[in-house]
Amino acid sequence: MANKSNGLETSDWARAPPPNRPFCERALKAIYDPDDNTFLGRTPKRWGIVFAFYGVFYAVLALMFAVCMAGLFSVLDDRKPTFILDSSLIGANPGVASRPRYVVFDAQNSTNFDAYINELQEFLQPYTKETWYMSKMKCTKDDNYGFPDSPCVFVKLNKIYSWMPEFFSATELPADMPEDLQEYIKVVSESERQKIWISCWDENKNTNETQIEYPWGRGLPGRFYPYLNQDGYLSPLLAVQITPPINTVVMIRCRAWAKNIIYNKSLKEPSGYVRLVMNIVDTTAVNSTDV
Repeated sequence: MANKSNGLETSDWARAPPPNRPFCERALKAIYDPDDNTFLGRTPKRWGIVFAFYGVFYAVLALMFAVCMAGLFSVLDDRKPTFILDSSLIGANPGVASRPRYVVFDAQNSTNFDAYINELQEFLQPYTKETWYMSKMKCTKDDNYGFPDSPCVFVKLNKIYSWMPEFFSATELPADMPEDLQEYIKVVSESERQKIWISCWDENKNTNETQIEYPWGRGLPGRFYPYLNQDGYLSPLLAVQITPPINTVVMIRCRAWAKNIIYNKSLKEPSGYVRLVMNIVDTTAVNSTDV
C-alpha cells in the first residue's frame, strides 16, 4: 500500500539505511539532494510556502505599525508639546546658558583670536537684524566683543514652552539679591521692572580685582516671553563684560532672578545659574587671555 509523506511517495516497507558515503558528499547532499530535489531539506514548493507566509506576516506587521504611527502623529501638535511645564520631563524651571563656550585664546595669537570672534559671530548672526541688538554699542563686532582684556559673554535662558516669568516688584525683592541689583531695580520705572534680572559675581571673592559690567543693562526683557515655538523666535540675550585679574583663575557665576526661577534646587539638580571660568595670563609685556 503506497501513501505520501512530505510530498514523497513511500511504501509500507521500511527503507534501507542510506549507503555509507564520504563526509563531504553527505554534507553536500544535506544542502542539496538531487534525488529528492530538496534544498536544506525542503522542496521548492515548500520553500515557496515558507516565503509566502513570512512575506504576508511581515507585510501585515509593517502595515499595523504604519497605521499606529500615522494615528499617533495625527493627534500630535507640530508646535506644542503634549506635556508642558510641570507635566514635562524638563519641568518649569529654566536653565541658564552662556556663550561663548569654553575657548582658549591668546591676545598674541591671531588664530585663537579668530576662533573667539568667529564663534561669537556665528552665534549672534540671527540677531543682527534685530533693532534692539543693532542699537548696542558695546560687546559687538565693532569692539571685538571686548577682546582681549575684557571679554564679553552672553547669558540667556533655555527655552521652555509656555513658561512665563513672574517679575519682582520694587517692594518684594529677595534678601539674598545683591545690593547693587536691588538699587538698580528700585530706580527704574515699573514697566522697566518687567525683566528677568541677571547678577554675576566672582566665586573666588576677588571682589576688588574682578570687574563685572553690564553694558546692555541688567535684565532680559519680559516681552520675549512666553516662548510658543513661533517662527523666527530668538531668545533674549544679556551681555556681561568681565575683566578678571592677571594670572588668576576666576570662577564667575551668573544667576537669573524671577519669582518662579528656583536657584540651585539641589546638589543633583543645580539650576538657575551658569558658571564661567576665566584666566588672563601675562607672559610678556602684553597680556594674553584664556577663556
